[in-house]
Amino acid sequence: MEKLKNGKVFIWMQMLGFERNDSDRGAARFLNQTGFLPDGACALLFHPDFVHQHKGMDEEYVLPADNCAYYGIPRNSERERQPWSNHDLRDLALNLADAGTGLYAGIMGSTIGDGFHREWIADHPEIYSHRRNGKRHGHFALKRFADGTYYEDFFIDQLCRTLVDYGFKGVHLADGFCPNGNIYHGDYSTDLVTQFVDHTGFVLPEDITAGLGNDEAATEDARGDWIWRHARAEWIEFLCWRWERFFEKICARVHAVGLEVMVLGMYCTDPFETKYCLGMDMARIMRAGVDYLTANILPTSCYISSPWESQDYFFHRYMAIAPTTAAHIRDGHLISMAGVQDATEEWDVMKHAPCLHERDLYTMMAYQLAEKGGSRRALEGYFLCLGDGIQREDWNWERERMEIAFSADVERTLSPVMLWSDYAYEKMLIEYINTRRWTPFKLFYELAKAGTHCGACVRSEDLDSFTGTLLVPDFDMLSPEEQRRVAAYDRGTVICTALGDIKPKAYGIEPILLIADRYSNRPLTAFVFGANVSVSDELRSAVEALLAIDDGAPDLEGNPVDAEDFPYTLIDTLPFAKVTTGFRDALALLLKELSDCPLTCDMPHMAFQLANGAYRLYLFNNVDHQYRRAFVTMKPIVADTSVVSSFPILPVRYKDDATGGLVHHYTGEISSKQSFEVKLQPGGVTILDVHLAESDASSKPVAARANG
Repeated sequence: MEKLKNGKVFIWMQMLGFERNDSDRGAARFLNQTGFLPDGACALLFHPDFVHQHKGMDEEYVLPADNCAYYGIPRNSERERQPWSNHDLRDLALNLADAGTGLYAGIMGSTIGDGFHREWIADHPEIYSHRRNGKRHGHFALKRFADGTYYEDFFIDQLCRTLVDYGFKGVHLADGFCPNGNIYHGDYSTDLVTQFVDHTGFVLPEDITAGLGNDEAATEDARGDWIWRHARAEWIEFLCWRWERFFEKICARVHAVGLEVMVLGMYCTDPFETKYCLGMDMARIMRAGVDYLTANILPTSCYISSPWESQDYFFHRYMAIAPTTAAHIRDGHLISMAGVQDATEEWDVMKHAPCLHERDLYTMMAYQLAEKGGSRRALEGYFLCLGDGIQREDWNWERERMEIAFSADVERTLSPVMLWSDYAYEKMLIEYINTRRWTPFKLFYELAKAGTHCGACVRSEDLDSFTGTLLVPDFDMLSPEEQRRVAAYDRGTVICTALGDIKPKAYGIEPILLIADRYSNRPLTAFVFGANVSVSDELRSAVEALLAIDDGAPDLEGNPVDAEDFPYTLIDTLPFAKVTTGFRDALALLLKELSDCPLTCDMPHMAFQLANGAYRLYLFNNVDHQYRRAFVTMKPIVADTSVVSSFPILPVRYKDDATGGLVHHYTGEISSKQSFEVKLQPGGVTILDVHLAESDASSKPVAARANG
């Protein structure tokens, strides 16, 4: 049995996915069901008491029900919950390792009120995560015991013993443990605030200091209100430092015993949202030694399983997590959860939303990070969520689509590429608090919502080796050196945004177009320049018509510092100053029309050039309930096309120059293959490879079906 080529696949699953009564505890049965060898399986043991209450292996004992199933549910679609013992689980871990994969211990930070066993935290209440209004919610790994010692030191000691005793490959820290929760409504206990003061030297006012030691709801809330209003940036930076220190400790110890650390860290958030909302800096924890960051790009499962009827479908927002996070962390293994099904949470996108699930799988693996020496995929692979209860025929369906998603050997991105600046990221915390301006991530996904997709990010230090259309967010926040490098860029169209009245000529830039949002009290501006780029009268008129529209959205009134923050990132993340839909759409139109992408298409799309010279196109259906067709016209001479995705079955229909009609090649001779039409499934994406006349038409990616 082999692993999938060109990408990593990890499977997160409840113990319900393994058969305890098999002689090998279900290892062979599990691998026979998947039909491929995953890079690792992650047992969702759920309750952190699996670590807290580990007793060693001298005696066999049965694990609590909330380790044997996520929240202790009685069954999944395949079997009833089984009473796994510590010895049973060790056997499974060792058997999976012998089979060429391995088992990680998946830990969340939840508590369920002694539902299945006497919980460790009941005897250590100082480790509870404090929330607003006196709520206590799960564990907070950064806190201290009553005697002043750190919980993390106890946890890490106990974790290393647990991992070694069971023969695990490593640990995965997820929901509630890391990240802990939204910090706006988070923990302002005496312990954490005292840690903050000790580390930063920040001087709190006397009335706040006098309340330390009193953790009643009203006192804590008043403490939190003052810190969030007057020391927000310092508080967020302190939490980023604490998590960095936590991971320096845990990674050093876990690596010392030859094992790995995987962490969720983010919560459907991009790097800046993760910092602002969750108090974690992903690049810093990766530098601290985290082996795998398992971002949760879960647009479909979050949408269809949401209990809120008004929940938006955050497809474009969540997909933008991939390129921006890859640019932010640069080094280290970045994979993403892909929502498949979950018996505990009772959703199944594989069965109930297959077209959308397929689009998730294909799209998240399309994004690139442009670097010196070429391009690499933003994500290394998938962390499938969850994998228990899936039968072989469904695994075959999933595997086929993952193989297709992994098949693109991209050499460069043909769609526009967004610049990523670490300098601007570091400045954004203070800037955002004071202005609530759009972040680069917000710009990236709003343009995608408007129909213009960027296909990659490029870090500012790699700009000199990049060629193509460049989107530069927050030009006014770049370092002087970065501004000089952008101003000197002459290998494609450049579109920059800035907040307020900016003078491009002061930076040596002669823009061919400068626009501003006319209906915002904090207007976003944009300017266009670049070698051999011009704006036609028709395009100017179209942009002017869009800028003339006020969408009626309210301005952000008052001091931006006082704008109310959201309590839960799955509902929403950041409040922003007004940017009208007309301005956004004008920017998207300019980016599309002035791009040097060698094709036009009447549907949203991304385009890349493969190592074999072919162009790989991702063509998106922008409606979820009907089939659509995309019409593409190529500028280079086309020799052939091939459908890569699982749909459509038939090849494209080419436009006949003589009649203007659309015909399949098998119905007769085709005079030209420059323009063609292809079908798109509801809410789906069709992937095509376009082979150019000057390239070897027989050289096709392995996953492409030669039906064109």
